[in-house]
Amino acid sequence: MKTSSETGVLSRLRRPEYTGDNRCTPCTILNLGIAIILAIVAGYAALTIELSPIAVGVVTLSVSLLAIYLRGYLIPGTPTITKRYFPDRVLAWFEKTPEPVGGEHVDPERMAGGDAGLETDNPEAVLLDIGVVVDDPANEDLILDPEFERAWEGTVRDHWREEQSAKRSLGTFVNAEPDAIEFDAHAGSFLAWADDAYLASWPSRAACVADTAAATELPAWDPDWDRRSLASRAEILGALRLFLERCPACGGAVVLSQDVVESCCRSRDVVTATCQSCDSRLFELDVDPSNLPEE
Repeated sequence: MKTSSETGVLSRLRRPEYTGDNRCTPCTILNLGIAIILAIVAGYAALTIELSPIAVGVVTLSVSLLAIYLRGYLIPGTPTITKRYFPDRVLAWFEKTPEPVGGEHVDPERMAGGDAGLETDNPEAVLLDIGVVVDDPANEDLILDPEFERAWEGTVRDHWREEQSAKRSLGTFVNAEPDAIEFDAHAGSFLAWADDAYLASWPSRAACVADTAAATELPAWDPDWDRRSLASRAEILGALRLFLERCPACGGAVVLSQDVVESCCRSRDVVTATCQSCDSRLFELDVDPSNLPEE
């Protein structure tokens, strides 16, 4: 059993920005390779001072693995090394599961668990079909149905004020006990956990609240909602967030822009929707740089 002092030491050593959901696979692989090489070198060096090469090698490898586990890296500058020397196509192999429209990500195992239902290749068409999104002849554009928009905004306010309401909606969505769900905010991400198991992530708390509120309202509009696969429902929620004009967090105006998102050792071009007032990011959509307009 760990003592409080042991837990405190581990907490000080741990670097959450480089571990857990933020751990970079290419950097971890590079560091594991370095750890193995260091263990071999240390073992050979032990022969010169009449120590057991196996024991020294094992100790060196164990310390190195612990450092990688707690801090993400064994040596400083690993992201620079991987970005400079690993081909971009190789780094792309290690990208996390592609996120649906909106930048949210649902645990793949839970995604697979919901795939027995109806599938959709066009979430926007579903939103039009159920009447949540309608044509606006005046602007030749698509807008939210006013009745749905009012209901959604009201539920967003409830979920923002009362976190337990958001947990109940998310629990229903991913089949988890609401009381077991915990939210965890990091720079650029908002995570959901249940019993130490990862459930889902969003680019911000505002995006999470928008989705949990929409998931509460959509069953009344979509007769097939409960029959749709989890993956399809996640895509529909992400597509719906594209129509937000006001931020769920502060009511500020939401604007579209182009941006470059830097991961640990790779960058990618995205189109984003961000609140002008509080800077909450509501979705990210990966784009091909060749399709972006020239400056």
